[in-house]
Amino acid sequence: MQAIQEFSIQEPTGAGLECPNCGSRRIGSRNHGRKTGGALGAVAGGAAGAAGAMSGAELGATAGMVAGPVGAAIGGLFGALMGGLIGGSAGCAVGSKMGSVVDDNLLDNYQCLECGYTFSS
Repeated sequence: MQAIQEFSIQEPTGAGLECPNCGSRRIGSRNHGRKTGGALGAVAGGAAGAAGAMSGAELGATAGMVAGPVGAAIGGLFGALMGGLIGGSAGCAVGSKMGSVVDDNLLDNYQCLECGYTFSS
């Protein structure tokens, strides 16, 4: 018998998911694709955002020069930080959506909480 991992329990809906093995309506969704896609997307988006942030850091440093050397340093740091954060969050959102598609179409995304059987919708 497989070890049951962390699940989000699906409440029965109008269509209702039911275990094809035992008929139970206690179904958990595994969402491995969404979790993995979100993590990979966040890393890739953060890296791309940080690379693009170097130009943002230059722009921030240039704008900060009005306030002197301290303003340039703070402006450059802020530009790089914001680029990395925005890129990471955008990458995570896109990766999660792509992972959801993989979950829905390729993986056995659902697991019966009674017998442990995995299946797709």
